[in-house]
Amino acid sequence: MDLTEAALLLDRPYNPAVSTAEIKEWIVDLAARGPRIVIVTSVPEMGPGHKTAVIAYDREDRRFWKVGCEYLPTSYPGTGDAFASVVVGSLLQGDSLPMALDRAVQFISLGVRATFGYAYDSHQGILLERILGHLRASVPLSSYELLD
Repeated sequence: MDLTEAALLLDRPYNPAVSTAEIKEWIVDLAARGPRIVIVTSVPEMGPGHKTAVIAYDREDRRFWKVGCEYLPTSYPGTGDAFASVVVGSLLQGDSLPMALDRAVQFISLGVRATFGYAYDSHQGILLERILGHLRASVPLSSYELLD
């Protein structure tokens, strides 16, 4: 789910300047409602540049993982579904949670960048056929981090 959906599920006000500590509280609250793993996307990162992050929590081992990426000023329908599909597929193939997150963030980022470069109707989603082959490649550089 993205940050907006997390706020709605928790009946909390949406705040794009939410702190990492507050997001972690939200995620633990969501995990307490049932799911073992909670993943929140589109978490704005404070600091220089325009970045966003995905933060995940595994209730079983009580660890938080974060994968950051560059933000592009665009939006494409279906990216959340594609992201979830890559995470689930990666987990089913034996990847760890942080590796699955890394693979999904890199795949969707590549899709958004590939699509953004074309004069393409953004209502059609990302150009998946241009990037599907990248799913078979190994993740070139892990960018995940363990949060305290």
